Amino acid sequence: MGKIPENNFKIISFMCWKWGYGAGDMAGTMRAQYPATVRPIRINCTGRVTPSLMMRAIGKGADGIIVAGWYAGECDFEIGNFIAERNVNYVREILKTMGLSPERVQMFNCSAAEGKKFQEEVSRISEEIKKIGSNPLKESKDNKESDSKKGKKNKTE
Repeated sequence: MGKIPENNFKIISFMCWKWGYGAGDMAGTMRAQYPATVRPIRINCTGRVTPSLMMRAIGKGADGIIVAGWYAGECDFEIGNFIAERNVNYVREILKTMGLSPERVQMFNCSAAEGKKFQEEVSRISEEIKKIGSNPLKESKDNKESDSKKGKKNKTE
C-alpha cells in the first residue's frame, strides 16, 4: 500500500439530497475547492445508505466512503441520520474484522449553508484516506483483470 496516483484515487460520497448535497453545491458556488477524487452521489436520505451499498463500493475498488447529511435529530425523515450513523459504524466494524482500516468510511453532518465546512471536511477525510493508502481489494481486482486479459490473449495467439 503505497502512495495512490491522483487519477486512480476514488472516494464515493453519499450525500443527503437537501443538506449534504446542498453543502457541496454551496462549496461550488463559493468556489471553495475540494479534491476531484471525491465522487458525489445524491441520495434521498443518508439513512438509505445501507452497509451492503458501502461494502459493495469498497469491494468494487473505492478507496473510501463519505456519508454527508443533516445534523442529528434534524433529518427531514426523522431518524435517517441516526440510521446512517449506525450503518457507518457497522461497516467500520466489518472493515476492522477484514483487516482493513475502518477510517476508510467516515460520516459528517452539515447544513446546506455550510459550504466551507463541507470543503474542509471532505479535504480532511480525503487526506486521511490517502495516508491509509490504496484499497487492497482494488489491487487484487486489478490483478485478476490483468490475469484474465493475459489468459484471453494467450488463447487467441
